[in-house]
Amino acid sequence: MSESIAADERRPAALKGQFRYLPMDLVHFGPGTLEHLPEEVDRLGGRRAFLITVPSLAGGPTARRIAELLGERLAGVFDGVRAHVPYPIVMEALGAARGAGADLLISLGGGSAIDTTRAVALSLGEGVTSIEGLEAFRARYEPGAGSTIPRTSGRAPAHIAIPTTLSAAEFANAGAVTSPTRRVKDLLIADEITPRVVIHDAEVGLTTPIELWVSTGMRSLDHAIETVYSPYHQPVTDVLSLESIRLLGRALRAARQDPQDVSARADGQMGAWLSYFGEMNLSLGLSHAIGHQLGPKGGVPHGVTSCIILPQVMRFLAPATADRQTLVAAALGVDVAGLSDREAAEAAAVAVEQLVADLGLPRRLRDVGVGPDLFAEIAAGVLQDLVVAGSPIRIESATQVLSILEASA
Repeated sequence: MSESIAADERRPAALKGQFRYLPMDLVHFGPGTLEHLPEEVDRLGGRRAFLITVPSLAGGPTARRIAELLGERLAGVFDGVRAHVPYPIVMEALGAARGAGADLLISLGGGSAIDTTRAVALSLGEGVTSIEGLEAFRARYEPGAGSTIPRTSGRAPAHIAIPTTLSAAEFANAGAVTSPTRRVKDLLIADEITPRVVIHDAEVGLTTPIELWVSTGMRSLDHAIETVYSPYHQPVTDVLSLESIRLLGRALRAARQDPQDVSARADGQMGAWLSYFGEMNLSLGLSHAIGHQLGPKGGVPHGVTSCIILPQVMRFLAPATADRQTLVAAALGVDVAGLSDREAAEAAAVAVEQLVADLGLPRRLRDVGVGPDLFAEIAAGVLQDLVVAGSPIRIESATQVLSILEASA
C-alpha cells in the first residue's frame, strides 16, 4: 500500500472553487428499470457477475429476476450480508466472490449490502486476504491533526447497485465497515468503489417493508439537512438538497399512507438521490457522526438514528446555522414569514420531529434501548469519527456530544 492522502489534499472542494463528480456512468430511474441490467453488465464487460445481498432478499422476486436476466453470466450469489457490515462478513463475501472468479459485482439491498459490495470490490482490487489487510485501508481522523485516507490502486471491479431502501449509499465513494472487537465503524474511501451504475426501480422499492423504507428515507433527509448547513455548502448542493427535503417530506408521508403507491416510492428514490448528489465536495457532520456510533455500539439502524438525533443536533447547531436552517424550515413547509432566524431554526427541528411522528418511527433513545450507560462510549467515538470535522460548531469535547445524547434520551 502506498502513502496516505493528507488532510489538506482532501479539503472540501468548496474551498478550492471546484465541484467534483464521482466516476458514476449512469442512473436508471423509474418503474421497470431493472430490465436494463443485462445491457449494463455487457457494457461494463462483465462475464462473471456476482450478486451480494441480504438473506431476506435472496429468494425474493427481484433476486429471481436478476438470475433470469443474467443467466450464465451470474457466477454466484452471497446472501449473508449483515447490518452495519462486520469485517468477518466482508471476508466471507470476499472469499465467495473470489472463488466464483467475479469480474463484476452487483449489490441488491440497502446500505449494508452496498457497503459490503464496496468493501469486497476494494479488497479484490487491492489483493486483500484478511481483516487486517482491509483495516489498513480505513480512513483515520485525529482531533486537531485532521484525516488521512490511504491511497488505492484503482483496480476495483465495477459495481452495479440495485438499492431497495432510501439510504442513498449507492451515490457515495465511501463504505462503512464495523469492527466487532473495536466496536467502531470504519470508513473505506476511494473513488473507484463508487457504483458505476445505479438502478432505481420503484417497482423493486415496493418490495421493501414500509417501516424500513420510511426510516431510511429519514437518513436521506439527514443527508440533505446537514448538506444545507454544512460550512462547505455550494450553490449546486443547496438547490438539490432543498428540493430533496421538499420531495422527501411529501413522499415519505405518501408512502406511509399507501405502501403500494409506486409514484411515492419513485419520488422517495429521487429525493434520496438529490440528498447525496455531490456529497464528496463537502462533509456531512455531527448527526452522522453520532449515528455512526449508535449503530455498532447500540445496534440502532442508521435511519432510526437520524429520527432521534437529527432534531437535537439541529438545535445544538442553531447558534451557528440559524440562517441556513431557515431554508430547511421553508423546504419542510413551515411558513417562515415574520419569524427570526432562530425561531425558524426551532420550527425546522419541530417539523422534523413532526415528520418522524407522522411516520410512526422512534423519537427517543430509550425507545430503541439505548441508555445513559452507553453515552460516554458513544461520545468518545464521535470525537474520532471522520465526519465530525464537518460540524459547523467545532466539536472539541465529549461534553458537547453528551448534551445532545441527554437531550435525545
